[in-house]
Amino acid sequence: MTTFATHGDMLKFLYAAFGILPRKEAHCADFDETDKKTLQTRLARLAKEEGGLHDNYQSAADRFRDLLRVYLPTPGHVEEVSMTLYDLDAVYAAMIREEGTYLPRRESLQYFISMKAIPNFVLALNRSMLVTGAYAPDGVWSADPFWYLPTREAGNKWTMPLAKVMRWAYAACDTSQSAFHWPRTRTSKSAPVLEQNMDNAVRWTSGKQLPSLPALIANFKESFAAQEAHGKPVEPALQRRILTALVFARVANFLATEVRAHCSDDYLDDVCDQLRQATQRLKPEVSEFLKEVGPVMDRKAGPALHLARLKACMHHEHFLRQKLTLAATTLNELMVASPGQPFPAEALGALRRQLGEFAVATNLDCLKRHEAITIPEGFAGLLLEGIDLKRNPDTTLPQVDEFEAAARGQGVHDALCWLFPWLRGVVHYRKDDFTTAFAHYSTAFELAKYRAGRNQYKLVNQFVELACKNDDARAIRKGVEWAAYIGVQLRWLRDKEASPENIEFMRHMMKTANYAHQL
Repeated sequence: MTTFATHGDMLKFLYAAFGILPRKEAHCADFDETDKKTLQTRLARLAKEEGGLHDNYQSAADRFRDLLRVYLPTPGHVEEVSMTLYDLDAVYAAMIREEGTYLPRRESLQYFISMKAIPNFVLALNRSMLVTGAYAPDGVWSADPFWYLPTREAGNKWTMPLAKVMRWAYAACDTSQSAFHWPRTRTSKSAPVLEQNMDNAVRWTSGKQLPSLPALIANFKESFAAQEAHGKPVEPALQRRILTALVFARVANFLATEVRAHCSDDYLDDVCDQLRQATQRLKPEVSEFLKEVGPVMDRKAGPALHLARLKACMHHEHFLRQKLTLAATTLNELMVASPGQPFPAEALGALRRQLGEFAVATNLDCLKRHEAITIPEGFAGLLLEGIDLKRNPDTTLPQVDEFEAAARGQGVHDALCWLFPWLRGVVHYRKDDFTTAFAHYSTAFELAKYRAGRNQYKLVNQFVELACKNDDARAIRKGVEWAAYIGVQLRWLRDKEASPENIEFMRHMMKTANYAHQL
C-alpha cells in the first residue's frame, strides 16, 4: 500500500525500540500493570488514528520521558534524548505535511530514514555528545566511535551494538562475563538469581534474545551489587556510563534488527555507511567548535558551565543547519541554470570552501538518492491532470470516472486514491450539494492523511468546512485534531486555541461561507 506510516505507529515503534515498558516481574515506581495496559491501549488507538490525536500523542510522549528517567542514570541524557526525539518527530510531521508519497509503505519508511532521519540524527547526536561530554576519553565512545552501529562480519554474520557494549563493560570492569554476572569462590553457594543473570547475558551477547530495558538494567545493577559483595566494587561513575550505554545499545540493537527483518542486510549496510560518512564529514566542524569554545568553558563551573555549554551547542547546531540550507539552495540554483548537467567542479569546490564538506556532501548524497528513486510511470502527469480537473469549474462526474479508470490502467490508482473522492466531492460542492460532497470529502480526508503532502491544506480545510455545513460535530473535531496534529492551519481558527468558543465561531463562519472559487 502506498503510504507513510502513521504518526502513532512511529511513537508505538519508539516504545518498542527502547523496550521501556516493564514486564510483570519488574517493579517500576508509579507504573503498575494497569498503567501499562492503559498506555498500550492509548498507543494502539494512536496507531489507528482514533481518539484525541494531539492530546493523546502528547500524553504518551510525556509518559515516555517519565519512564526513561527511571532507567537513564543521568538527567542530562534524558533531556538530550527527548530533544533528539522531538527533532525527529518534527521532521516526520513536516514530511507528512509537505511531501506526498508514491512509494509503498516500506520504501516510504526507507525514504524517511535515508533522506530525513539520518542527516538530522547526526546533528542531534553531535549536539547531545557535546552537551553531555560523551566525547570524554573514558567512555564506550573512545573504545569504538561507532559502537552504536552493527558490524557486518565474514559469512554475513553481524555483531550487534548490545553485544559490543556488554563486552566493553566487562573489559572496563576488568573481568569476564561469567565472573561479572556470577562471581564465585570455591566455598560460595550457587545463587540462582546471579546464575540466571549470567545465562541471560550469554543469550543477549550471542544475539539469541533482546531483553526488555527493565530486565537489562536490573541484571547489571544486580551484577554491580554482586561485584561489591565479592570485594570488587565498580566505581559509581563507571556504573552510570555502563548503564547509559546499555540503554542506547538496546535501542540501536532493536533498530538494526528491524531493518534487517523488514528491509535487507544490504540496506542496513547502507544506513551504517551513511551514518559513518556523515559523522566523519562533521569532525572538522566539531574540532573547530571545540577549539573556540574550550577556553570559554574553562572559565565556568557548575550550573553556569552546563548552561553555557548548552547555549553554545545549540548555536553551533543552528549554524550547521544554516549551512545545510544554503548549500541546498545553491545546488538547486545550479541545477536550474544547467538542467540535466553535472555540477561544475569549480562551483562545488568553491561551495565546499565556503560551507564545508559536511553541508555540501550531505546535500549531494540526498540528491543522488533522490535520483535513484523510480517514480511510477504516469504518476506525475496524472497528478497534475487531477489538480487541473479540481480547479476547472466545468469538470463533470463522468470525467472523474474516466480519470480514475486511466489511473487504474496505468497502475497508479493506489498512489492517487485520495484524489478521486476529492474530485467527486468538488463536483458536488459546486452544485451546492453539500451532503453528498461531504461523504466524498470524508473518504478523501482519511485516504490523504499519509499520502497527499501539501495538498492536505486545501483538502483538510474543505473537509472541516463541509463538516460545519452538515453540522457534524464529531467530524469537525476530527478535522481540527488532525490539523493540529500535523501543523495545518484552518480558516477562521489559525493559531487560536481550539476552545469550544473558537471552534463554534469557525463553525458559524464556515457554515455560511462558500469557497467554490478557491477549490
